Amino acid sequence: MQVLIVEDEDLAVKKLSKTLLAIDPDLEIAGVTDSIRATVDWLREQPAPDLIFMDIELADGQSFEIFNRIEVTSPVI
Repeated sequence: MQVLIVEDEDLAVKKLSKTLLAIDPDLEIAGVTDSIRATVDWLREQPAPDLIFMDIELADGQSFEIFNRIEVTSPVI
């Protein structure tokens, strides 16, 4: 399973990554983005991940704006 993490706090990324890999060692963190723009760019350039973990409040606005800019086909948590 490939996962994208959308989070602008490094500590939260580390904790979430550690927890996910403890649950499923075969899981792959396909990418980590920290802003709306970086996430939209990543989703345009990369194959869709199997799952997205998305923080609501990012440094450049609320992550809901991502859905206004690009069609997200992956499940989002």
